[in-house]
Amino acid sequence: MERSHHNERGASAVEMAFVAPFLLILLLGIIEFGFVFGQYNEVRHAAREGARFAAVSNVDLDTDSDGDIDATDIKNTVCGALNLPSTNVEIEVDLLGTSAIGQTAEVTVTAHIESLSGAPIISGFVPDDLENTATFRLEQKATWTDQTFGSSSVDAC
Repeated sequence: MERSHHNERGASAVEMAFVAPFLLILLLGIIEFGFVFGQYNEVRHAAREGARFAAVSNVDLDTDSDGDIDATDIKNTVCGALNLPSTNVEIEVDLLGTSAIGQTAEVTVTAHIESLSGAPIISGFVPDDLENTATFRLEQKATWTDQTFGSSSVDAC
């Protein structure tokens, strides 16, 4: 017996209508993950650059030429290394002990990020803030003090 295919006409379109939203969400999720991962790498790079600058405290790199490196110079180094679409960034510079050679300190960079797609299903999986802390050993005596730059105090980047 021959079966008529007239009853199955349009079945492919219905199946595609069921599957297409899931495929679109998957595609947007992959793009969003790549975007967030790239921004996280920027935050990590900026924290490491700020830590490297603060560790060596080379007066030749002083941006305001007063002879001493201060937390503002470290902030400027972090901002120079940061390449984010968002300007909502907080930078925290902390000595974990004294300012003597061999002591440790931290530079923490926190950036508020926005969802690239804006899709509510995907933005629920995207963090609001990306944060990275770089801990370093002072190679020269620190001439700077603990300070936080961000939306709550002084403008960051």
